[in-house]
Amino acid sequence: MTLCALVTGAISCEQTTSRDRLALHELSPGLSYGSVTPRFGKGPAVLTHVLSLDPKRWSLVHVDAKQTKRKLSDAAGFREAANAVAAVNGIYFDPEYRPLGLMVSEGQQKSPLRRVDHGVFTLSARGAEIQHAKAYQAPKDLDFAAECGPRLVVDGKPLEFKPGLARRTAIGFDNEGQIYLVITSGVIGLGNFADFLARPKEQNGLGLHGALNLDGGSSTMFDLQTSARRARVRSAVLVPTGIAVKARRKPSSTK
Repeated sequence: MTLCALVTGAISCEQTTSRDRLALHELSPGLSYGSVTPRFGKGPAVLTHVLSLDPKRWSLVHVDAKQTKRKLSDAAGFREAANAVAAVNGIYFDPEYRPLGLMVSEGQQKSPLRRVDHGVFTLSARGAEIQHAKAYQAPKDLDFAAECGPRLVVDGKPLEFKPGLARRTAIGFDNEGQIYLVITSGVIGLGNFADFLARPKEQNGLGLHGALNLDGGSSTMFDLQTSARRARVRSAVLVPTGIAVKARRKPSSTK
């Protein structure tokens, strides 16, 4: 967790219609959004935002806060700077606000790999994948990469974690290659979060094949703005990098 992620403050979230079962609504071809309030045992229900995208039609890009003409930014600033429809917080960073881990955006490396006990989410001609950072090998025609951790879901199975509550942001993919960004507006245990991501859709989960934790805690942020929907999770802090969702200019060869 970053130094900034330990800072506390007032947090607000634009409430959307909550439900026990997730229903994704198409906002544009290849882009869908929904919210759900999963409950785990005796724990509190947590409003959770889910954005699903077809990587053939939509791309992921890293956005530096400097593109917003500021040292640090929120999700709305990242979205606007990238001329995107949505944005979330990015990967971990150090006290000097330098990113910690591999970032590749539109085929260009922005920060180097760290061979630590984290994961690397990649999008390439092979589609979406998550590799362990210590064994990482760049796939051919790499378009996007984000290194963070821990890995939450591997081969469709949730990993186990020690207790601990925080707001969460994750990136993942299902067996059809659809990409998901998942953001909670309240605190949730990492194990419960992983379980929700991996649980079959018929059991009110997302059914993801792989999922990676992004920088969370007070750094968790989300901003979505289309003609059909507006949704936001505000953060108590600002961060140096974000991940934005943009329409592709031409069809992608991504599977």
